[in-house]
Amino acid sequence: MQRLIAAILFGLMVLAEAIQAYRLLHILADPAPVAERLGISYGAEILRAGTVLVLALVVTLGSLLAVVGLLGRLRALFLVGALACALGYLLLGLYQMATGVLQLESGGVVLSGVIYLVLGALAYAMRRSLVVE
Repeated sequence: MQRLIAAILFGLMVLAEAIQAYRLLHILADPAPVAERLGISYGAEILRAGTVLVLALVVTLGSLLAVVGLLGRLRALFLVGALACALGYLLLGLYQMATGVLQLESGGVVLSGVIYLVLGALAYAMRRSLVVE
């Protein structure tokens, strides 16, 4: 039962971050509206969106590998995928918090960073607690 719950949670992480990556690709195609809304330069928005895109892709790939490892009972694949997912969320959370405080002065962005840190901790906890045979 724990494997099924973990597979569902990692699957939701795949879906959420893939949607985030798709949205970021659209932002990178035309960064002007978002840069103006956030009150930053176009270059700063390109850097911000590009960094978040790379980290979202790390989380997407890691969580996808974790799901495949869980469903295929491939322990090594699950461990690598879950760790990549956890580290991706950790870096994404820290980046969002730093950006929210230092660049955007936005409590909402800081809160999203905290949420990413919690998701990273959840991914790491599942990695440590699940036995994949």
